[in-house]
Amino acid sequence: MPNPDRQPLTLAFGGGGVKSVACAGVLAVLEEAGLPIGPIVGVSGGGLVALLYGAGYSPLHIRKIFNEIELMDVWEPDPERKAIFGLTRLRARMEQYVGQRTFADLKHPVAVTAIDMYTERSVRLDSGLLVDAAQATMAIPGLFRGVERDGQLLMDGGMVSPLPLAEARALGGPVVAVDVLWHRSPDEFDHLFEGRGPMRYAGILTQRLGLDGIFNQGYHAATIMMRRLSEYALQLYPPDLLLRPETGRAGLFAFDLTGYVYEMGVVVTRAALPQLEALTQPRRPSAWKRIATHTREFWNRRIRRKRESSE
Repeated sequence: MPNPDRQPLTLAFGGGGVKSVACAGVLAVLEEAGLPIGPIVGVSGGGLVALLYGAGYSPLHIRKIFNEIELMDVWEPDPERKAIFGLTRLRARMEQYVGQRTFADLKHPVAVTAIDMYTERSVRLDSGLLVDAAQATMAIPGLFRGVERDGQLLMDGGMVSPLPLAEARALGGPVVAVDVLWHRSPDEFDHLFEGRGPMRYAGILTQRLGLDGIFNQGYHAATIMMRRLSEYALQLYPPDLLLRPETGRAGLFAFDLTGYVYEMGVVVTRAALPQLEALTQPRRPSAWKRIATHTREFWNRRIRRKRESSE
């Protein structure tokens, strides 16, 4: 059981599709070590991990949920042609796990981030339906539909901040950030999509048509931009500890590599356990604060003695 005197860790889960399952591996090690987990803020795939954990799912169950996803199971044409993926199947899949629960029903404090396409500003979501928040934080423009709410069009917050450090800092406590985008691997472009089912054959067809180079260049450009945005956030709001699991082998939609990504999160967190333990230790007051406290206690004792002697 976590020591109640320890400081809970505030966690910032970065976005990166399947790569974000590494965040579930981080949670597994923190639980195993008995370290106190405070509020969690996530974006995109990291937001979905945070929401599922807040709803009561174990890290292993979260890994299983991601592993069971197949893109063709949730694909349908969008009748309004606002995205490649329609809304019905994807939303139904999310509702399997969170139903009609709201943030008020969460067993653990969680927030996710999105961007309002009308104002181009980042928005923190910590109220309302969980399914709406999950859809909003993962809605990559052009690929998935966003969420219309309170005059806003909410979509994937990773476009402006793949690592939600500003929001994590606002929640207080020692901040541990999980950056799943930093690691580069030449294998990533060969594993952009899951290598099973219909998507496997789509990948083979793309290669035979000589279109894989075009996709790889576009994907590479997008990941460079997201990495630069993460670096910018790290400079502005440096965390107390940065965890960087080696998830480069897995592309954003390689759901068949969920187990590998999860283990990378486990490995990097176990290696950082001494630093994590240190962050949770109760903070000692400064020397001046201790002197002021002792001085105040000294004079309080003298006043009490004078009152007692006069009586």
